[in-house]
Amino acid sequence: MFQYLTFALVFMGSLAAPNLPPIHYTISRRGGSFTAPDISNLTYLLEQLQVVEFRFNATTRAFVENKVVRKPRRLHGTQASSTLLGDVGREGNWFASLHIGDPVQDVDMDLDMLTADWYIFSTSSGTGSFYLDFNSKTYIEAETPLPFPTCREPKDIVHLPSIKRSIPISFALCRPAKQWIRTLLPSGAYLGLAPSTALSQTKTASLMTQLVENNIIDNQVWSLVLINGKDGIFSIGGTSAPSLRRAAIETDDELIRSRTPEMKRDGLVVSRTATEIETEAVLSSTEWKWSKVQGAEGWWQILMRGIWVDGVKALENQPIVLDINTPFILAPPIAARAFYFSISGSRQLPPPYDQFHAYPCFNPPKIHFEFAGWNEEVFKGKRDKGTFSPGGRFSLGRMAAGSGYCVGIVVESRMGKGIPLGAEKGNIGPRTPMEGANGLEDVWIVGEPFFRDVQFAFDWKEKKVGMQRV
Repeated sequence: MFQYLTFALVFMGSLAAPNLPPIHYTISRRGGSFTAPDISNLTYLLEQLQVVEFRFNATTRAFVENKVVRKPRRLHGTQASSTLLGDVGREGNWFASLHIGDPVQDVDMDLDMLTADWYIFSTSSGTGSFYLDFNSKTYIEAETPLPFPTCREPKDIVHLPSIKRSIPISFALCRPAKQWIRTLLPSGAYLGLAPSTALSQTKTASLMTQLVENNIIDNQVWSLVLINGKDGIFSIGGTSAPSLRRAAIETDDELIRSRTPEMKRDGLVVSRTATEIETEAVLSSTEWKWSKVQGAEGWWQILMRGIWVDGVKALENQPIVLDINTPFILAPPIAARAFYFSISGSRQLPPPYDQFHAYPCFNPPKIHFEFAGWNEEVFKGKRDKGTFSPGGRFSLGRMAAGSGYCVGIVVESRMGKGIPLGAEKGNIGPRTPMEGANGLEDVWIVGEPFFRDVQFAFDWKEKKVGMQRV
């Protein structure tokens, strides 16, 4: 399937044939595919789960005028006011290569669906990837500093791939003071993809907004598609769907011809014309199913209509948050236990690993996620080359050598336990129906495993999420 990526980058299409073509970046997962050994390392898995929960618990909810929005949680300490959401250079982040400046500098640009800021983080740690402003002839210094500590807003030339254009773009350049411990962190760029400016801390214009204002793109959609566990395509201003469809059609035609030489000799295999291939690719790429964003304004949260296990509906009407940097599927405890109750022979692990459940390896369930007008089987197929587990992609590895039980990729979340909304300001008052300061008590976190089965389009103007089979 990786061959599709090579073909697709040559002929890139769009979501609904806008006037301007989308911009396409190849993306990679830092550190490679998420670990999938034959025998699961429960200690490592628990550590990774805690990292995920820490990222989500870094935010809370607040009232702004007459709506509920998601905001960074207030921290305490001498450096707290200069701490940005997101971990630049974190192992497991999906990232693209940002080409910036003259001469061109290549900087790893992490993608983050939970934050809204577009910034470059520059430290003296010697780790990560570096943007050296003093080495760029096109760098324009900011006239005034940003209100956010340690950050300013300069401009420089950004070179856009696939469309082969270069334009000046402003961004937040943040450089912590040398005496601060944060200067030991990795350097790099960070692109927040959250749909709301409520999560912006620097209050600068996003990359996508600037591309629209400069008439580089006119379709206010970005999209993600994963080719495997470590490679994918990130598109701004449309999607890569037509190109991936075209590559798949051409590859399938070529495989048929190569495998059936006798049919080719007899003239029974007729190649489709370029026009026929293009028409089929465009038509198939328009088959999107859309869901409106809901919940507290800030993240890509939608409603999952149902979860089906082996043909039986186990759960319905579950709110989910989409996040490509989460390597699991996190479910509220009650929902997770109801889900595994539907899988014959499954069982919850004892503490301290009781957030995980095991199931019979050689009888993996068939699982479907249902959205508005769409029902898709997920976690199907084999793992990436070089990894093995008898439980397939639903498995995080066997419990032990010789065990017939595998650890499931759906795990229990312990987030959302906290104080009522408003208590952080010392105003407890009457309890609100929004229990748990961050509002995650009843929400699923649907991460990277689901992105392996579905291509996503995110409309940040209309605030809706589109899905299509990969």
